[in-house]
Amino acid sequence: MDLKYLIFTIAFATVEINVTESRQNDKRRWKNDKSVYSHYVNICDIQDRGSKVHCYCESIKIKTATKADCWVFNGGIAEDDPFWSNFYSQPKIEKLTFNVRADGGLTYIPAKVIVRLDRLQYLNIQYANIQSIPSFAFTNSTTLREITLPKNKIAKLEKMSFAHLIMLSNVSLVENQLSELKRDVFYVLPNLQRLHLSKNNLGVLHDGCFKHLNNLIKLDLDNNLLTVVIRENFQGLSNLITLDMRNNKLTMIGDLAFAELWSLQELYLDGNEIEFISERGFGGLTQLRKLSLADNKLGTLDDGVLSDIQKLNVLDLRNNNLETLKQEAVHNVLENMKSNYALISLDGNKLTCDCRLSWLQKLRNETRSKRLKATLARLNCIMDTKLKSNLGTVKVQTKPNLIPLKKDLDYEDDDEIDDKQYDEMQDQENDSEDTKIEYRRKLVDIPSEMLPCPNRLIYEASYSPPTQDEVKYYKTSSGESLYSNVCLIIFTLYTIL
Repeated sequence: MDLKYLIFTIAFATVEINVTESRQNDKRRWKNDKSVYSHYVNICDIQDRGSKVHCYCESIKIKTATKADCWVFNGGIAEDDPFWSNFYSQPKIEKLTFNVRADGGLTYIPAKVIVRLDRLQYLNIQYANIQSIPSFAFTNSTTLREITLPKNKIAKLEKMSFAHLIMLSNVSLVENQLSELKRDVFYVLPNLQRLHLSKNNLGVLHDGCFKHLNNLIKLDLDNNLLTVVIRENFQGLSNLITLDMRNNKLTMIGDLAFAELWSLQELYLDGNEIEFISERGFGGLTQLRKLSLADNKLGTLDDGVLSDIQKLNVLDLRNNNLETLKQEAVHNVLENMKSNYALISLDGNKLTCDCRLSWLQKLRNETRSKRLKATLARLNCIMDTKLKSNLGTVKVQTKPNLIPLKKDLDYEDDDEIDDKQYDEMQDQENDSEDTKIEYRRKLVDIPSEMLPCPNRLIYEASYSPPTQDEVKYYKTSSGESLYSNVCLIIFTLYTIL
């Protein structure tokens, strides 16, 4: 019994010693941590005027700030500078902005800050000098939702620059110096919905550069230097809804260029140099509702170009080189143009006043769209006094509704028609004898039956294919003529020999 008691006493004492030692270790560790912590500087309350970084927060109390607007001064800060550890003083920051002064010289993504802030959702860096973004620059953050990096002179994105960021939904790289976009730059970003690459120097999109962005819904590529787009550029973007490619250098749209964009609803191609669109150029865009081709160099819109776009109800063709827009070119979407929000914009073209535009007069009467009615009400076309129709020569009035072709008026969808501007232009005269004056007239003011048809259209309308008897006669006559010619040649050769 005494032996058992002794063993029990020894065991109890051993446990007590271990517990006591553990507590002492915890105290020592706490003291050490506190000692380390005491060296941190509250980034929201920096007193040192010579500090390379100053942050302004909504609260200066330790561990309470959720927003920090930081400025980088005094020649910049090294990537391994001990200052970055001071962000431990505000671990609850959710929104962080770095504004870099001209002398700031921030040349990298401050990964040591990102990794310390496990609640960070919004990161904004601007006016830095970040030439390249390396792989995994954002430390596989599981909280980042938005990364905005405008005006940082970024010229290169390495593979996996944006990778394994499971909550990321918005990336902006606007106004940088990117010239190409390679594959696998964007990788494992399951929630990325918006990608803004506007105002760079992009001239090359490598095949499959967006391959992993299956949930992207908006892609901005406007104001770049793209000269061509092909189907392979857009692989993976099956859920894209809006594509903005305004103000690039595109000259033509080839077959099935956007065929990978099965869900696309809005396509902006304004401000390019497009002269030609292949008949299947918009093939596969079965969900497209808005197509904007303003400020290009289109001379015609062929009949089959819109054949796949069954849901289109907004078509912007302003400021091109169109002389007409035939009904056959839009026949498959004509019913859509009668809906409440439909629009066809043709201002800024040199449309000829002839019967090929008569369908627009009818559409104006039938559509329920107020903005389309207003647009067609002010649509002008050029009167050609020499143009003849089966009704004879059209005589052009010299006063009402005639407008010298000077400059097309810009307008917004809901603007009212400014009749005073039209009246002022009507009174202008060109005194130069050497200058040919072209006059515009409002299409709606010309009775449809008085719209002249070009002679070639009259000829085409009056032409009918030959009957079967005529075809038989032609074949028989051609055969007999050929037989006679062969006999004549043989007889001539026989006589000579």
